[in-house]
Amino acid sequence: MIKYAIRLHNNNRDASLIFHAAPDSEGHPLSKFQWYLTEDKNLVGRPIEDALYESYITHTKRIKEEGCEGLYLYCKFTYIDTNKENETEFIKLFSDVNKIIDSGTVFDEISKYDENGQIT
Repeated sequence: MIKYAIRLHNNNRDASLIFHAAPDSEGHPLSKFQWYLTEDKNLVGRPIEDALYESYITHTKRIKEEGCEGLYLYCKFTYIDTNKENETEFIKLFSDVNKIIDSGTVFDEISKYDENGQIT
């Protein structure tokens, strides 16, 4: 999984979060995607309605507003031609991006919005 965080301007806690399931390099076969939330990594999660794409985008404020604090996010994707099912890593969600990082999530890139809304 490829993971990006974009911190808000003058705010070290809130961020936009982009998670990309990124199927492996097997020629990038056509795949079906479904993102899930679960309280426990060992339990099957509940599907997130309409989260059927390779990427899932959220925000730390949305995590709090939707009651996802402390839940795990993951994606199941299935290669259409072989029907082989795959699962991404689990990401523990928090309304503070620093807590996500402290929980062990390693982001591929952490950027910041500047005062003009540009990503730096």
